Amino acid sequence: MRFLLMTLLTLLFLKLFRMARPTAVWSAIILVALVFGALHLPATAELVELSSLIIVRAMLLNGIAGIAFGLLYWKRGLESAIVAHILTDVIVHGLMPLIL
Repeated sequence: MRFLLMTLLTLLFLKLFRMARPTAVWSAIILVALVFGALHLPATAELVELSSLIIVRAMLLNGIAGIAFGLLYWKRGLESAIVAHILTDVIVHGLMPLIL
């Protein structure tokens, strides 16, 4: 998502729409975060029945994570975004069920 889509959208915004670099990067981060959130909806649907509230919640939580991962990719590189995503998955899907 970050390496291909975010980079491609950033270049598209820079070249085609002639946006300033920060605006282009932020626009790409937000759009990719929305796609990231939407791609997590099938997994959410396996856990609970989808309702408007559940969809908004899933999109919001995954969108926030997507923005954080996008910022990490922009500022620190792909590896840091990957490590953050893995650690988030370990905490949310691995450790949280043990605690709750």
